[in-house]
Amino acid sequence: MQSIERAFSILRVLARGSLGVTEIADRADLPKSTVSRLLAALEAEGAVEQLEVGGGYSIGSALAMLGASSNPSAGLRSVIRPFIEELSMLTGGSAGFTIREGDSAYWVDDVDDGDELVKLADQTGQSFPLHTIPSGVAMLAKFSTDDLERYLSSQRFMADGQPLDVDALRRRVGRAGSDGVVYSNEELDPGVNAIAAAFRGVSGEWVGALYLQGPSFRFPEDGDERRVRKLVSEAAMQLSERLVSS
Repeated sequence: MQSIERAFSILRVLARGSLGVTEIADRADLPKSTVSRLLAALEAEGAVEQLEVGGGYSIGSALAMLGASSNPSAGLRSVIRPFIEELSMLTGGSAGFTIREGDSAYWVDDVDDGDELVKLADQTGQSFPLHTIPSGVAMLAKFSTDDLERYLSSQRFMADGQPLDVDALRRRVGRAGSDGVVYSNEELDPGVNAIAAAFRGVSGEWVGALYLQGPSFRFPEDGDERRVRKLVSEAAMQLSERLVSS
């Protein structure tokens, strides 16, 4: 049983991309000798593969084929889950992702670190106009000028039924930094701060966004916004690289 648990720890680490034995051992918190032994067993079954002699390891073709046998949404969730689990663990916030469906964002998955005293509403399975949630605004930030103006002209209300302030939304979209990160300081959801960044799909198009959120009184901790912002930005970039190369 312990060997199975450790093997899955290694696979979860590799779900974020190829790594060497030392890096895997550090991230999985396992002895290097144990990691080497389990990698050899996993490689024999095709669950992992070594890119070159002495090089890093990645998820193998046999395991990828098993994942592809499930439905597309489940497959995408399995790829992204390690990213949002790590974001939640490193920050104590609630992390998840949405995918774009036309002018809406569909909330696919959400996790928290299990220690949050104030539980945020789990919106998994629901759709929202892009401009009403931070991850949707992060996707809007990737729109061309013409597409953004088309979207703005088609929307009238916020999620709470208040009239949409088009100029304010345009400014909010424009505040997305060069890293593509959108920060919402209770702007879109009273009592909740959120940080989001869009990611690309297999075709290279911007198809969804990662988010990290928490109660405004404690998230992010004082002085921690820059670190959290970087974590979200890097996770979205690494996820994009993973999906585009798949």
